Order: sequence, then structure tokens, then C-alpha cells
Amino acid sequence: MQTHNKMKTFKTLLTVSLIAAGTMLFTQCKKEKVTETVTVHDITYVDPNDTGVYVPSNAIIDTNWTFDKVHCNVMWQSRFFDFSSTMLTGRFNNFNFSPKFNFDETNLSHNSVNFWVQLSTFNTGETGRDGYGKCGPGYLGITYLDSLKTQVNPASDTAKFTLMSTTLIQHGYKMHGTFTFNRWRAPSGHADGTPITKDIDVTIKYNGMRDFDSNNDGTTDKYRAGFTVTYSFNRSDFMDNTSTKAWDPYNPTDALTQNNKTYGVWSTSVADQMDITINAEFYKNH
Repeated sequence: MQTHNKMKTFKTLLTVSLIAAGTMLFTQCKKEKVTETVTVHDITYVDPNDTGVYVPSNAIIDTNWTFDKVHCNVMWQSRFFDFSSTMLTGRFNNFNFSPKFNFDETNLSHNSVNFWVQLSTFNTGETGRDGYGKCGPGYLGITYLDSLKTQVNPASDTAKFTLMSTTLIQHGYKMHGTFTFNRWRAPSGHADGTPITKDIDVTIKYNGMRDFDSNNDGTTDKYRAGFTVTYSFNRSDFMDNTSTKAWDPYNPTDALTQNNKTYGVWSTSVADQMDITINAEFYKNH
């Protein structure tokens, strides 16, 4: 009898211990935020291993959201001399949406995307390719307002994408729209300076939404959502690939440039195909 009672007591204690341990483990797993302070050279940094609280909902990013350009980028890459897998890479420093980005997963017909890039902010980190008058901007059809090539002509300094329709695909959405890049010159049969605009498809992937505690007061107060856009285009669709020298408005009789059908200069040191990746973040306080 005593042995039976001892066994019963032991089982009861074991059950209570397991429940207590399980409760502690469950409580720890529920914890959404771990804030850790790190001191380096007498400066204390708040380093939360805080990825925010996942918001399981459809993406409805309307015009009340703010484009968080500080945490965004527009990257490009193209094969060097169009051979093997050796890549030239870079980014554009100035870009934005105008009007504002609008994306609604529940009604794709409501989507509105008008994205522009300032081409003269082409940046590879190499001074021999970057900056006014260098080869990089010349490959993009940029022209200038002065003979020393220190001031860009605004008419040749913008590429833009305008959305026409959105469809669901396996790993995101396909956005069909128009892409404007470079301009025609009169020898092409178009009026001089006419923008070159063609249809294009881009892929957009919604990367999810989270709710953050932006001021470390213990309460979530800022939604963040992100998208990744990828597409490729051929420069030969927008540039005269017979031009060997960029057209110079200050030397219009130059035999190498007077018959150019487009602005800019063709070069095979950059492959025909350019691959673009846009990482876009948005936030909304609540």
C-alpha cells in the first residue's frame, strides 16, 4: 500500500514538473522581441534581435504608405564584353515612384506603378566609368547641356516604367507595362528627342509585412512591407548599335555622330542584355 502511494506521489510530481516546464517553454517561444544592449567604446547600442511581428495578410500598400528610399536600391548587372559569366555591376542612386506606389493583392486592377530612375546617378564605384562625361553614362544615352559635359540634359536623364496590368504567376506577379529608355535622333525618322518607349514585363515578388516597435517602448507602431522587382532588357532595343561615338550637340558635323539614330554610344564592353533588380521597402505608422 505504501509503495503504491509513493508511486502515485511520484507520478503526480512528474506530471506537475512536465506541465511547468512546458509552460516555461511555451512562454519563451511566444516572446516576439528580445532586446539586447551592446557597449562599444563607452557607447551603448540597442541591438534588438527584433524582426517584428509577422502580419499574415494580403498586401494592400496604398498611398498612405511611405516609400522608404533609405532602405531601397536599384541594382544592375551586365556581362563584361558579352562573354562567359564575368559581370559588371552597379546601381543608380536616385529613383522614386511618382505618383505613389499602389499595390493591392485583393484586386490587381487597382495597382498603380510609375517608377523612374535618374540615369546620371549611375554608380559602379569606379571613377573611370562613373560621373559626367565618362563611358558609363554614354552607354545609357545621356547627353549634356555644355561642351565640357558637366551638366546633364534633363530630357535624356530619366528611364521610367509605367504599369498597364498585373497577373498572378507561380512565384509572384507579372507586371506588364511600358519602359522608356533613351531618345531618338532625327536620322531615325522620328522627331529629334522623341522618347523610346516599348512594352516590357517585369516580375514583382511580395516579401511580406511585419509590425515593428520603432521607438522601443514595448508597443508595435510601424508596419513595414517589402517587394523585389526583377526584369531584363536589351540595350539594342533602345539604342543605335551602329553608333561608335556619342552624338555631341556642340560638334554636330562630326562624321561619326551626325547619322546616329539615337543618343549615346554603342559599346560591346557592356553586354546587350542588362538585368535590373529593385528592392523596395514601404512603411506606415499606426
